[in-house]
Amino acid sequence: MPTEITSALHFHTLLTSHTYFIADFYATWCPPCKTIAPYYSQLSSMHSVPHKLAFVKVNVDEQEEVAAKYGITAMPTFLVFKGGEVIETIKGANVPALKRVVEMVGGKVKAESMREAEKEKEAEGKIQGDEEKTVSGSYGMTGGHSSWKMSLN
Repeated sequence: MPTEITSALHFHTLLTSHTYFIADFYATWCPPCKTIAPYYSQLSSMHSVPHKLAFVKVNVDEQEEVAAKYGITAMPTFLVFKGGEVIETIKGANVPALKRVVEMVGGKVKAESMREAEKEKEAEGKIQGDEEKTVSGSYGMTGGHSSWKMSLN
C-alpha cells in the first residue's frame, strides 16, 4: 500500500531514505486519479522494498508545498525519483506507462539486491575461509621414556 504523505518533512524523509521513490500526486475530486489508484496500489504492493523502493500518495490540496516544489499542474502526475532526483514523469492516468516504469525500477532494485546478496555471500565465504584453515596429515610419536617427540607426517 502506498504511504499517504502528511507533511513536506514526511515527504522529504521518505524520499531521502529510499534509493527509488515513486510519488502519485492526486486530488480527491479527480476522476482519473480514482481510476488509476487501484493499479498504483497493486504495483506498490508487488514492488515495494524497504529502504530501496517506496510508493507514496500526495494529496495536492493538502500538501500544496510539496506539489508546488515539483511544479505539479495536472492530476494525476507520477514522479519517479532515484537518489532524490526526478528521473521520470508520467502525467495522467496512463496505466501502461506507469506499469512499465514501475516494473523497470522494480527490476533494477531486484538486480541490485541480488548483487548485494552475492557480495555478502562472498564476504562471508572469505571470512569463513580464513577462519577454517585446517592442517591435515597424521601425527606420530617417537622416542623413548624421557625424550618423546611429536611430528607431523
